[in-house]
Amino acid sequence: MATWTAASLIGGHPALDFVNTVGGRTKDRDVEYLREFADAADWARAVELLDEDEHEYLLNRAEADPAEADEALTELREQREALHEFLLAGVERTACEPGVRDRVKADVLAAQRQAEPSERFHAQRAWEFDTTSLGPRLVARRAALASAALLLGERRSLVSTCGRCSWLFLDPSPSGRRRWCSMAICGNRAKAERHQRNQRS
Repeated sequence: MATWTAASLIGGHPALDFVNTVGGRTKDRDVEYLREFADAADWARAVELLDEDEHEYLLNRAEADPAEADEALTELREQREALHEFLLAGVERTACEPGVRDRVKADVLAAQRQAEPSERFHAQRAWEFDTTSLGPRLVARRAALASAALLLGERRSLVSTCGRCSWLFLDPSPSGRRRWCSMAICGNRAKAERHQRNQRS
């Protein structure tokens, strides 16, 4: 089971923490943190896309119907990778495949179609879903709404990428030159590698 700590939630926005649920020491996204549906539910709870009751309900439902949970997890990972590719293309100012844009759009539209506005938005979520109907796909729908909120908001211009790994994050610094997802992780690894190269030379 993955453990979601401050060190693994450095994106500054739930949509960025979503795309960062896979990673590794390089740009290769070769370390999967959503290994089972419980990991996805725990992550969504950690970034407050699920409340405690929803989290418990989804864990119990996944235990009762593993096939449904596995299918939802596969779809969630596909949604995540499309969003990552789309955001990275924007950050790096490169072309994005039409199919990737279509997938991001489809995920957002699916969430918006199924969401209902809540008149209790002062005290709770502004958009609610029928948890029983969606089951484990609730995580994907909430992640899609978070993605839409990021892309509609002014902070979208602050999205940046780590110079060493594939993680994305908000960089609100005045210079906009933050290089690493975390100085404690990628920053220190880069410093260690420079030191080793200097020692060899």
